[in-house]
Amino acid sequence: MKHLILYIVAMLGVVPAMAQTYAECVDSADYYIKREMWNDAERLTVQALRQKPAYKINYILWSNLGDIRTAKGECEEALQAFEIALTSAPEKEKPRILNNRAYTLLKLGKNDEALTDMSESLSLDSIQEWPLKMRGIINLNQGKFSAAEKDFTVLRNHYPGNATSYTGLGKIEASKGNSDKAVEYLRKSLELEQEEETWFYLVLINIEREHLPQAKEDLLVALKRYPRAGNLYLLRGLLHKKNYENEAALIDKKIAQDFGADPHLVERFFPSSQK
Repeated sequence: MKHLILYIVAMLGVVPAMAQTYAECVDSADYYIKREMWNDAERLTVQALRQKPAYKINYILWSNLGDIRTAKGECEEALQAFEIALTSAPEKEKPRILNNRAYTLLKLGKNDEALTDMSESLSLDSIQEWPLKMRGIINLNQGKFSAAEKDFTVLRNHYPGNATSYTGLGKIEASKGNSDKAVEYLRKSLELEQEEETWFYLVLINIEREHLPQAKEDLLVALKRYPRAGNLYLLRGLLHKKNYENEAALIDKKIAQDFGADPHLVERFFPSSQK
């Protein structure tokens, strides 16, 4: 979560001295925000707003108040602050406020509303990294593969060091049945960032296309990095199952469940109907 850079104090150099108390509140609030001392940051931000409620750049304080309240877990109150900020913010400042409100909406599980904010933000500035990434992830999870592919492609082109773009494109290629391309993207993602989920999909794709030796080799590497990853043990169990090593497969299933494997994946790889 990012708060807007406070330049109010500098701007107050051109206003009468009577505004200094406001400036001191703003300065102190920024100090507490940087140190994540949220209660003090909120108190001083509210105090500043009360002292100069009509000040033209208060949208910055309202936006910061939204960030502060999100950090405190007061998300509904944060949304109210963001709404006020957006009513007076200039166009160039709106993308950042919209992104921060989208972050708060995601915390509340309001993904569709968050998507609306991210799309509005991207309509104002189309190559922002965070909203491209998050919109791509949400669209992918909702099965909107074409929309997700567009976002991940733009993300990759403008931020080639962003691993999520390659993971997303890999999943999309896998959904099309393009296993070779999917593996290429997932390996590129792992070169940038060693994520458990990326390892999982890489190994799974190789199992599904019967590249079992490669899947086993990759899984050994993944488990060394994530030795308590339940979903990875599920894949090891699936490999055993493919090789008719049923007792070993069931042992791995139990280990996977003990380590918190996704129950849907457990049922997918070890259907209860086959007990």
